[in-house]
Amino acid sequence: MRHLKIYHAIKMIRRHGSIRKAAELLAVSPSALNRSIQGFEDSIGARIFDRVPSGVRLTSAGELLVDVVER
Repeated sequence: MRHLKIYHAIKMIRRHGSIRKAAELLAVSPSALNRSIQGFEDSIGARIFDRVPSGVRLTSAGELLVDVVER
């Protein structure tokens, strides 16, 4: 239950390819959202997103996580 917000944020970031855009839509600062994602990644021991110059994209672990959550 406590991770529902982060799962929603991950789906928004995936949909828009940008932490900044997702943060805007979620009404939080990009840095706060990025810290939340990094904290979640640290807690599960895997990177969910690759940070690239054009934005972000899900890693293989991220794809698996989203697939499991959507089921």
